Amino acid sequence: MEEKKPEQSHIPIRLNILFFIVFVFFAAIILRLAYVQLVEGEQYKHDLELYSTRELPIPAPRGRILDRNGEVLVSNKPVYTVTYVEEQNQEIDEEKVAEKLTTILRMDEQPGTDKELLKKAVELNTVLPVSFGPEETAQLISRLSERLSTLPTIEKAASLSDAQLVKAAILVGMWTNPNLDEKQLDQLKQQIGTVLKNAQTDLEQMSTYLLLKTAIQHNVDISVRLDDTERNDLRKELKTQLQTLPSPSKLKTLSDMDLLRLASQFDFDVTLPLSDEQRLFQWNKLTILKEMRSYELPSYVPRRVKVNITQQEMAKIVERRTELPGIDVIVEPIRQIKEDNDGAFGTHILGSTVAIRQEQLEEYLARGYSPTDRVGELGLELYYEEQLRGKDGVMEVHVNKNSETVEKQMTLPAQPGNDLVLAMDWRFQSKVEEILETSIKEIQKDPKKSKNITEAHAIVMNPNTGEILAMASYPDYNLNWHYNREEFNKRYHDEILPNQRNDLINAAYAPGSTVKPISVMIALQEGLTTPRETIFDSGGLMVGNVYMRNWKAGGHGSVDARRALKVSNNTYMYTMAMRLAEKAYSQNKSYKTQFAVLDYYNAQFGLGVKTGVDLPGEITGWFSSYDYLGNLAHAFIGQYDNFTPMQLAQYVSTIANDGYRLRPHFVKEIRKGTTDPSQPGPVLTTVKPDVLNRIEIDPKWLTVIQEGMRMVTEPGGTAYYSFKDLPFTVAAKTGTAQTGSTEDNSLIVGYAPYENPQVSFVVIVPKGGHGSDSSGPIAREILEAYHQLYPLSSTASASQTTVR
Repeated sequence: MEEKKPEQSHIPIRLNILFFIVFVFFAAIILRLAYVQLVEGEQYKHDLELYSTRELPIPAPRGRILDRNGEVLVSNKPVYTVTYVEEQNQEIDEEKVAEKLTTILRMDEQPGTDKELLKKAVELNTVLPVSFGPEETAQLISRLSERLSTLPTIEKAASLSDAQLVKAAILVGMWTNPNLDEKQLDQLKQQIGTVLKNAQTDLEQMSTYLLLKTAIQHNVDISVRLDDTERNDLRKELKTQLQTLPSPSKLKTLSDMDLLRLASQFDFDVTLPLSDEQRLFQWNKLTILKEMRSYELPSYVPRRVKVNITQQEMAKIVERRTELPGIDVIVEPIRQIKEDNDGAFGTHILGSTVAIRQEQLEEYLARGYSPTDRVGELGLELYYEEQLRGKDGVMEVHVNKNSETVEKQMTLPAQPGNDLVLAMDWRFQSKVEEILETSIKEIQKDPKKSKNITEAHAIVMNPNTGEILAMASYPDYNLNWHYNREEFNKRYHDEILPNQRNDLINAAYAPGSTVKPISVMIALQEGLTTPRETIFDSGGLMVGNVYMRNWKAGGHGSVDARRALKVSNNTYMYTMAMRLAEKAYSQNKSYKTQFAVLDYYNAQFGLGVKTGVDLPGEITGWFSSYDYLGNLAHAFIGQYDNFTPMQLAQYVSTIANDGYRLRPHFVKEIRKGTTDPSQPGPVLTTVKPDVLNRIEIDPKWLTVIQEGMRMVTEPGGTAYYSFKDLPFTVAAKTGTAQTGSTEDNSLIVGYAPYENPQVSFVVIVPKGGHGSDSSGPIAREILEAYHQLYPLSSTASASQTTVR
């Protein structure tokens, strides 16, 4: 019988097959990885670098500002701007780039002190090329050693009193601002003032930190009380700072620059071993480096290094482009203001733009702005920011993990902002500015007039629409200086800063006799008198226990409501004030309640309330806090509350248009922005007359006032010679406002023609003297200038009777 062979197992075969399959599988993976790495590696690397896409806004051109006839007052001028942005896969030596740029660009910032230069270098963590001699180094080490020896040890910091803690913090170079009450602050100022004596230091303008620092510098004892949180935080931070300081014995091992860094931390005054040329070079270099770094901006956002460079600077940068990594020259628009004969035009109307300030950055970013945008800072530029800004375009920026730019692609073009069309004619505005300047300069040359007259203000309105036809102050300045940093720095302290505030809406003046029309209206409306009643003026009136005089010695004799305005009689106004007080007594009330009556009527005419003018920063005036009986009489002659020129313009316009208080406004239309300046865009908004209220005074009393103001410009009136022989009639009221000094303010308000008012005006000349001595001739010239452009007629047109 044949022997059976044992049956062979199939497991090894199956395992081999499985191993083979696994081998093939891993081989495929390895081959694929090799292919991905070697063949497609660069593509995948590129794709990886594109993992982050950012949208970079392209600033839109701001809208233009035009006059009523289409004359461009504010436009955009293309300029060359140097920008810096970190480039992909490139290590940039920013200090080296800044150094090379310094040889090309002329920076506009004026160099500061050595102390400021050192502080700038420390903040930028850079090195100044300085080397002291052995003697200078020894002196610096001695000063630093002395300061270090006065500081507490880390162990002793835990037991310092509040005053010692604050003193140590300030000595070590920390900023601290403890809460001091008014009593503590006053005591501190008094102590410092005693020590400094005649030093030119304005303690009232100092912050708490500067007061404490000054006190410590002059060994004045300070009294400070911190709460637990302030104390613990300050002590913790002080200990941290003390740990970083070297011991006096180690100072000799430090480099001169390290010694200087320590000196800057301690706020020492230093003298650097630099020539004037070296000092200027280093200042400009650090200025450029600061702009390049701009730590508050993301690295992929281009930083402006210098705006509005010259053609020569642009050419040099292009020539050396390979030596300046990250640097580019772009064309961007800046504002260009129409210039008048002396360069200045519309200073307190048009305003200016500025790069977003650091303290406002978060707010503007939340509103969709880019960190590099320019925004309105003053005037119409600020008030109409949302209209003028336009819509930014979008540039897609692909960045890698290091936020370095890989690729850019425009996805949405920028849309220009809307255009503002003003109600004014630039020719008339220019003439008003010229009249103010010429008049003040002529007054200053007149030996018979005060040499202290240095300024003047004027507003001209259409009383029927609220349109502002001209508004000017002298002195003013050229708004284009805001866009030329060198010119701005040179002129800022002497010409820009003193004249930047818009006194037409931000300053208040005693109105003087210009408020007598409303005083008479109050008297008539409250039943204190009648238009025909006469008051005999012998030169004054006894008010309480004080004899108040009329401005004319001996008085004006018999005066009624109209003549009281014509001759600007004070006694009549005093009498009405006392009758208003007596009315309160008859109702068992105090005369003090009648101040509220004055406020009520004043507000109806726009006095003591905001006018609503389309400019930022308008104030409500200045209100007296005194309420003696005599103050009631003073209020009736305009020597109590102070009002802005714009409020006076609204007030006199309300009289001119028969009692309608209209919101003053500059903008007549808003048009869609256009890239073709020759083709105006369609009208988006037409600004119509906005009636804020109608006065609650019987129209017949308003007529009496209008007639009295007309008599002011007739023979015997206080403004007769100011408007004599004009080809049209004028209604006005002069004012002499006492200022507390020997010189009075000169004011005049009015409108023309009397029969059909087409313009209302206000002129104020601070320290200009009695009545209309200074303001009257200016008002006359303004009316004549308007009449030459737009003849004043007694015949009403439809547009002129909007609210009449």
